[in-house]
Amino acid sequence: MQSLHGFMPHGMCYLWRADILLMHVVSDALIGLAYFSIPVVIWLISLRRPDILFRPVAYLFILFIIFCGATHLFSIYTIWTPAYFTEGALKILTAVVSVATAITLWPLLPKALAMPSTDQLRQSNESLQDEVQLRVGAERQLQQLANSLERQVQRRTADLERSNGTLRDFAAGASHDLKAPARQISLLADLAQRQLGPEGDDKVLGYLHDVKAKSRDMLMLIDTLLSYSDLVETKAASNAAPLRPLLEKLLAAYYPDAPITLDVIGDPVLQGDETLLAHLFRNLVDNAVKYSDKEEIRLTVDALETPGGLTVRFADNGPGIPANQAEGVFKMMQRYRSDVSGSGVGLAFCARIMEAHDGKISVDPDFVGGARFLMQFPRIEEISDDQPDH
Repeated sequence: MQSLHGFMPHGMCYLWRADILLMHVVSDALIGLAYFSIPVVIWLISLRRPDILFRPVAYLFILFIIFCGATHLFSIYTIWTPAYFTEGALKILTAVVSVATAITLWPLLPKALAMPSTDQLRQSNESLQDEVQLRVGAERQLQQLANSLERQVQRRTADLERSNGTLRDFAAGASHDLKAPARQISLLADLAQRQLGPEGDDKVLGYLHDVKAKSRDMLMLIDTLLSYSDLVETKAASNAAPLRPLLEKLLAAYYPDAPITLDVIGDPVLQGDETLLAHLFRNLVDNAVKYSDKEEIRLTVDALETPGGLTVRFADNGPGIPANQAEGVFKMMQRYRSDVSGSGVGLAFCARIMEAHDGKISVDPDFVGGARFLMQFPRIEEISDDQPDH
């Protein structure tokens, strides 16, 4: 067999013994074939399970193993053909790829060691399953508690509805039973006045006049209390109610001759039940007129946007409300001045109307020069959609 460039084939070193040739050829062939099959496995794993292998490292391993397999197969070729220069070039390429793979692997060693083991993953999985079971149990208990609370709310709501119905029936019956004696007292006082005639005792006639006046006050109070009992169950409708025309209409209808100057700053628009809002501001105006000690009554109304909604400020130039009575004035039958006639339910009506709008009313403690009421209305979207129209 002829040599290439003067070299002898590798088989000469084996003395062309068949047994040695067979060992080297078969082993190198099997190693080469194995090396060529391993990259296929790595390639498939990297495609289907990218979470297991780092793809750049996998590609380097594939090249490294392919070149290793190629060197073994080329060793078979050099047994008969002395292509040692080509074999050397192939080994240089294999060395470059091998060194690159090693350089890439060493920095990955801490990450590889930090990866959880199979036992750790199994324990973590078991812990997660236990936590899931605990959460499922907790959610089940919360759902049971929510269902229990819902049943309690339904029972309480039903009890409250029955109680309100009983209260309403009682108020209606009581108002009828109380109105009849009050009317009879007024009628008897009127008959007594007629019997005495203009020539009767002035003192007695004055007493009878007071009796009739008190009877009228009693009838008015009974009607007021009945109206309040109806208002307790009322939920406000949600409609746009411009404040300026509402107040102007109110003053024209109920206080046409009163010395009232109205100043509405801006054009605020409320969202609520216009009928209830008219009752609200009528009580506030009536309160300002009743307690005023000025020749001219000035009413100033404005509205401020707040994070929670809209705050309407209603101010008068009257004597104001003492700070120690600012909360009590909104209670039923509470009056902070006994020298002024009244039923003591007007501001309680205002508080209930604001509750029907999911808001609240209070006295501004910092206002000087009269009384200023703060009415806090929620944002439009915060008013319950299920409220019936009034």
